[in-house]
Amino acid sequence: MLDALALWNRDHANFAVLLDLLERQLELFHRGETPNYDLMSDIMFYMTHYTDLVHHPREDLAFARIRERDPAMEVVVDELIAQHAALKRAGEALSGTLADIVNGSITSRARLEVPARDYLELLRGHMRHEERDVLPRVASLLRPRDWSAIDAEVRHVEDPLFGSSGEQRYAALREQISREARISDGEALR
Repeated sequence: MLDALALWNRDHANFAVLLDLLERQLELFHRGETPNYDLMSDIMFYMTHYTDLVHHPREDLAFARIRERDPAMEVVVDELIAQHAALKRAGEALSGTLADIVNGSITSRARLEVPARDYLELLRGHMRHEERDVLPRVASLLRPRDWSAIDAEVRHVEDPLFGSSGEQRYAALREQISREARISDGEALR
């Protein structure tokens, strides 16, 4: 069970890194500079493929077990599951807008900035809510047999960006994350 909770926390930490990177690109856009649209598109591709198709379905299965064991958690669980669906829709829409831009479409500033800011806010708030209100209950309510059952229902997919094999599609994104980490480390040393 500790491994499952560690994975959950590690995923959230990784998502936070990507959201920060997306936000920095969005700030460039807001100032009238040219962000790296390919990088933004890669972030959203990851978020709509790994997060929405692997991470959230696994959480939904854990949530269902929590709801069975603690009926007082029903409202919280239902809210988080609804947020997963909203995040999927918002992520797909933002991903589509970014794909259009990468493919040469001209779009209004608001068509990118508003949904991107909404997505950032929704996902950050969602993760805080899970970490504050659900993960402590997960730790106390789910047993190793629960995680085994969840694992049996969800096909294991190694994280294509942060996993050991790392898909080629994310090479530029991995390099940007490393570059930003070096910059942050350098700033921390000053």
